[in-house]
Amino acid sequence: MVTFSSLLESPTAYKAVLVTGCDMYAGYQIALDVLQHKGKHFKCVYAVYFKENDMVHHLKKHGADCIKLAVADGADAIAKAYSKADVVVVLPPVSDDHWGKDSCVFVSAAEKAKIKGLVLCSKINADQLDNLPMLKPLIQMEQAYHDIKGKIKVASLVRCSLHIDMLWLFRDQIASDGKICLPTNGRAKFAPLVESDASHALCRMLIDPNIPAGTYQLTGPEQLDFETVAQHAASKLDEEITFNEIERKDMEQFLKDKVKLCDNHIGYIGDMLEALSKGLLDKCTGDLEQLLGKQPMSVKKYFEKNANDFKP
Repeated sequence: MVTFSSLLESPTAYKAVLVTGCDMYAGYQIALDVLQHKGKHFKCVYAVYFKENDMVHHLKKHGADCIKLAVADGADAIAKAYSKADVVVVLPPVSDDHWGKDSCVFVSAAEKAKIKGLVLCSKINADQLDNLPMLKPLIQMEQAYHDIKGKIKVASLVRCSLHIDMLWLFRDQIASDGKICLPTNGRAKFAPLVESDASHALCRMLIDPNIPAGTYQLTGPEQLDFETVAQHAASKLDEEITFNEIERKDMEQFLKDKVKLCDNHIGYIGDMLEALSKGLLDKCTGDLEQLLGKQPMSVKKYFEKNANDFKP
């Protein structure tokens, strides 16, 4: 069985991993986890970003070689960066000004670079999200993955559920008002995923010789809705917290004015919450526990662990 681990342990390997999207939390978290194994499993960790920020600075400080790349740079420039690595982990370049159908160049460049290992991170039920414009590029990226995976020695598609860490963006509102205010159906079911669990699982996929490549659906261990999430938050924060459904434009204005997110990221979050309302994110699987080798973190545990972030 050929695994990512066997690729990286080959005598001819660079022992290098490249992670894209490192100016956003998911990519940053994966790169940070991979850096924990630098020296033992990896000689070099490349972190690709679109816009330099504190997360990029932190990765540099911890030993990542950071590379600025954009969709507009094209396949040749992206392939040149990829060619330095044995394995490339591609996350959707949502922070890029040109997030859209051309974003699949971050996948197709893997073939041009002749890399041996590829991981594409996408979203649960991505193939059903074609009516949501900020999520539609995920379909095109997955199609590009399927087009080239036969030419890549080891390839995995990792689809993730909605991350509960998204609520960190609303931490000030939760702390001051005691409300989780989102434009989504508060009773729509989903299996919230903790970002650190997802990044640990992906890192294990790269270094564990017993984990095969393939398609994985990473979700949290329990199906909940946001009304229940609010109850769990209240129980662990010892505060009164309720869920309020609001207009999308109100959330977008909050994220623009208070959190300073780019328009693409705001639209991406809005479409993810719309997908939740439509029942497209209700899948709950055991894949994450299989990759972690232990029970994933519950929402209650997430709020317990991060309580100080959500308190006044």
